[in-house]
Order: sequence, then structure tokens, then C-alpha cells
Amino acid sequence: MSIFQRLQDVLGIGDYDDYDEAFYPDDPARRQGSFAPAGNNVVGMPGLPSGNPEVLLMEPRSFDEIPQAVRALKERKSVVLNLGMMEPDQAQRAADYVAGGAFAVDGHQERLGEQIFLFTPNYVQISNYSAPAPPAPVPTTLTQAMPPGHSPWVNGGYRTP
Repeated sequence: MSIFQRLQDVLGIGDYDDYDEAFYPDDPARRQGSFAPAGNNVVGMPGLPSGNPEVLLMEPRSFDEIPQAVRALKERKSVVLNLGMMEPDQAQRAADYVAGGAFAVDGHQERLGEQIFLFTPNYVQISNYSAPAPPAPVPTTLTQAMPPGHSPWVNGGYRTP
């Protein structure tokens, strides 16, 4: 391969077969064209877990069980932590501890309920969807349309309190 062909390859305007042959001459899979199964264009991403994502549900009764939640985050699993079975001061300590672990692995956290928290690794985004507030009711009578303290029967309805 000439220097001109290599320059074309670097710039992305050349033929990639020559590039692959230059760097993988003895690869039998390359020669047979079987890097991926036919019809499968999915390529794994480094750093993401292989297989199915896992969510761990924990209802600890003591602080001794909390390091398991941080280990799960380090193993790139999501953790739903229900602290309702713990004393309030221990539950606060546990939530802070796991939040620190989530921060350490660049993860995310969300409060789901009074004592329920979701902690996820960095590749899992947490989105919060809230239904839009219903529109305010439209007044149907004159008294409903008047500001509080006003009467439609005094001075044409423009009396101030």
C-alpha cells in the first residue's frame, strides 16, 4: 500500500479493505468476512455491561446491609432502596452513604417516595415525567367571575371591600 493510499484511508476517502488487510492479515474471521453474524449490526460498547441490565431491590433492616448497595452500583446495577424498615437516623445515614457511592461511580439518584430511593450507574439516566396540571376551571356564573369581596349587586359589581 502506497503512502497516498494510506493518506486516503486516514482521511476516510480510501478503500477500507486495504486498511483491514494491512492491520489484520492473519485474521481468519476477516478473510471469511464473519466479524458479525449476518443481519446483526449491533456492536457492543466498551464500558457498558453485557447482557441484561439488573435492578436490585433492597429493604435493609440495619446499616450493616448498606455496603451491599454500593457494591451493586460498582457492579453497574441499579438499586432501589426502601429504608422504611430502619430507624430514621440510620435511614438518613444509609441514604447518605449510598448517595456517596453513587457519586463516586458518577451515577445518579432520585427520591421515589418518603423513604424510597433509586440509585443508578452512570449509563442509566433517570427521567422524571409529571403529568401537566389540569387547567383552572372556567367561571360559569357572574359571582364566580368576581374577585373575592365583590358583589354584582352593589355599584354594578365594582365595590371594593
